[in-house]
Amino acid sequence: MELSSTNENTAAGSCGILKLLDMPISPVIEEYESIIITDSTPSSIEVGQVYQDKETIATAMKHYSVMHKFQFRVKRSSARSYWLICVSENCTWHFKATSINDSAMFKVRNFDNQHTCSLMDNTFIQRKPTAMVVGSMVIPKYSDPKTIYTPKDIQLDMLSEHDVNLTYMQAWRAKKKALQFLRGYPVDSYNKLPSYLYILEKTYLGSVVRLKKTEDDCFLYVFVVICTSISGWEYCRPVVVVDGTFLKSAYRRIMLIASTMDAAGTILPLAYAVVDSENDALWK
Repeated sequence: MELSSTNENTAAGSCGILKLLDMPISPVIEEYESIIITDSTPSSIEVGQVYQDKETIATAMKHYSVMHKFQFRVKRSSARSYWLICVSENCTWHFKATSINDSAMFKVRNFDNQHTCSLMDNTFIQRKPTAMVVGSMVIPKYSDPKTIYTPKDIQLDMLSEHDVNLTYMQAWRAKKKALQFLRGYPVDSYNKLPSYLYILEKTYLGSVVRLKKTEDDCFLYVFVVICTSISGWEYCRPVVVVDGTFLKSAYRRIMLIASTMDAAGTILPLAYAVVDSENDALWK
């Protein structure tokens, strides 16, 4: 039906919305009514919760088992289901989650959190928290790169806050995992260097960019001079200062920086490089 005025259009639109809201919710839409959980360390696990994907819900259950000091085993795991039971054969504890309409999201369908076995059994006492679980718990401690949070600190906090006793090596692995969650793997950063240097060279025309590798395809050095530094050198004092600093990464490289001063005494960066080791050949 054709409407003749704006008011009528607005009223019709409003009525259309009201009618949609008044319509009964279909089972498909109802599946998505719950808040989607993205946190892998939720405060509680309950039937009806919806998680963003299977990896999140699996990590959440590992965290849950650490906090409650017991072990579970996976009875069934696929792209559509995730079924856990207690390691004790006679225990009724179980957990089941399945995907929602073949999507990536998983919903908790059944969860019996009462154990009919003895949690004081040696099997449970020897429970070893995984580095991934503890690492995910201490991620906020490493969000600021300036924060110093050692494996010893992880040991003390886990014991005082969660009554979980970690060895130093377990805490060290947890720290390593937390840093990987935040910053990724160092090898991935090196893999991005060629594309980064390519964009740098195309964006700043006239720059000098070099990436050198050994014969067996290992990193040797990277050297960068931006075009603005090249043109600015003409107006600077004929004095160049070169300094180096150790990089605190998995590969322990060295970063070299060359700089000078202009007529006003302002420091101008000329070039920088990352080298494999500190020696005269690489400095040159």
